[in-house]
Amino acid sequence: MKLEGHALPLFLFLIPACAPAPEAKYDGGSQRPRQERVVPPTELEIEQWQEDIKLREWQDWNQRKKDGNTPFNKAEVEPPLGEESTFQFASAKTEPNPAPKPAQTERPRIGAIADQAYIYKRPEPKGLPLGYVRMGTSVALLSNEPVEGKNCARGYYKVAPRGYICLDPRKTTLDLNDPYYRALAELAPREDAVMPYRYAFSNGAPMYSRVPTKAEQEKAERSFGAPGTFVQLAEWSRGHEELISGDPKDHIRATDPVFSIFANGQRAVGGNGAYDPAKLVWRVIPNGSMLAYARAFEAEGRTWLVTPDLMLVPADRMRPFRRTAFHGVHLGSDVRLPLAWNRKQEPIPRYTRGEDGKMVPSGQTIPPKSYVQVTERVVVGKKAYLALRNEPGAFVLADSVTVTRAAKKLPRSVKPGEKWIEAKINPGTLTAYEGDKPVYATMFSPGKGGAPIPGYDPYVHSMTKTGIFPIEWKDRVAVMSPDKEWPPKMLWISEVPNIQYLRAPLAMHVAYWHEDFGNPKSAECVNVSPEDGHFLFQWTEPALPEGWGGVRPGDGNGKATPVVITAL
Repeated sequence: MKLEGHALPLFLFLIPACAPAPEAKYDGGSQRPRQERVVPPTELEIEQWQEDIKLREWQDWNQRKKDGNTPFNKAEVEPPLGEESTFQFASAKTEPNPAPKPAQTERPRIGAIADQAYIYKRPEPKGLPLGYVRMGTSVALLSNEPVEGKNCARGYYKVAPRGYICLDPRKTTLDLNDPYYRALAELAPREDAVMPYRYAFSNGAPMYSRVPTKAEQEKAERSFGAPGTFVQLAEWSRGHEELISGDPKDHIRATDPVFSIFANGQRAVGGNGAYDPAKLVWRVIPNGSMLAYARAFEAEGRTWLVTPDLMLVPADRMRPFRRTAFHGVHLGSDVRLPLAWNRKQEPIPRYTRGEDGKMVPSGQTIPPKSYVQVTERVVVGKKAYLALRNEPGAFVLADSVTVTRAAKKLPRSVKPGEKWIEAKINPGTLTAYEGDKPVYATMFSPGKGGAPIPGYDPYVHSMTKTGIFPIEWKDRVAVMSPDKEWPPKMLWISEVPNIQYLRAPLAMHVAYWHEDFGNPKSAECVNVSPEDGHFLFQWTEPALPEGWGGVRPGDGNGKATPVVITAL
């Protein structure tokens, strides 16, 4: 979602954040949304689809950005992130397929020292990149010899498993012992991390280049009020604040030693040319933005948070997010459809038949955001109930739950055995399939405006579009922001995990700021929990090659898993 200063797939990176949505009070423009595109009917069309359709979308979005005609969606690891939710969610095995591990090889590698170093199909920055390498990570080289190419004075290197990356001293390095790269790499998350960082909600704070003295702190923070205080934002921000810990005792504590590059109050490495090393305050993170941090240490009487790009933020101007415990369930012999979900934030009663045959509460409940297996539907009086599987005499009121049922047939263009995802907006249910076999079920949060309504712009009214959407880009972790410039200044959501773009800006991604899954919440996107997002990202195609931070389908990267979004 940022501009690197040269031709980029702007339709993917310069797009509005897709997060819990406010009431639609912003100007989304009058341009009608594009028609949804069905998955390509033949494999022979994949290259044309990638190089033609997507590049035209890029040009479309770039023009909309220039015209100011895009909607403003107001915001939309281990070690553990604060305390977990107080909800008592039903337990279920949620281990995804193992993440690909770095190959045991002596091949040299090239590392990224900029946010994203793009990988191209040929040794030239032309067309949509195959993917990229993220800052602090590296990818193996297939050849030690550079290849001459356009707009790259030091040459391109062929990387595993495919593509070329430019050796640009502003963005990449072959020296993985370089102090700046090593500092970034030390903060980079594991590839298999469910939560790549710890997260906090900003009250408004400076982002320092080094540990400031107490006098420097006082001078730099005069306009922010006393530490620990904040100005409550308007209603649009409420959806972002649901997992903020409200207990003053839950302030962010120092958990790590002083990070090496900030020892003795100095900064041992520069800012890679992006910032002036002599300047104390590099950026300001506004009230309402969200911060990702990888370390927390104590110095000068305060706790300091280290961001992935090596800046320091005072912890007493942040409020930590709790980590939700909600997740879906793997389906098999022990758990099978249909499932009835309690999508409320309070328990709902179970029922049993009384001596007179009428339904009465049994005294037991179904916890919030949990499921039960159900079988037949029975009607008693004027109310419908669902019988619980393997629990004779136990029922749940049908109107109090949302039900995941198996699809009756494969969508068009999905072949037997192929992976696909079904997301139903009104029920708030999401199911992953391998052919006609459901393998995973959960709840998600669609756009606050629900399903599309004829005559209403989904961008403006926070509606989740319906259609068949092949995944067109995957980011393991990335910043989301509605700002038109990079780096963003007005509002941003730091390091959102497991983003899968369906038709940009529509994406399926983790929401670490709320746990009201099953109910409308976002600006338009498919919000999933951290556990669910982790599983789905690793399960879908194309797979992310070792060392890559982002990938698109086609050109050897693999096919795109289709996501089928319907209203009901």
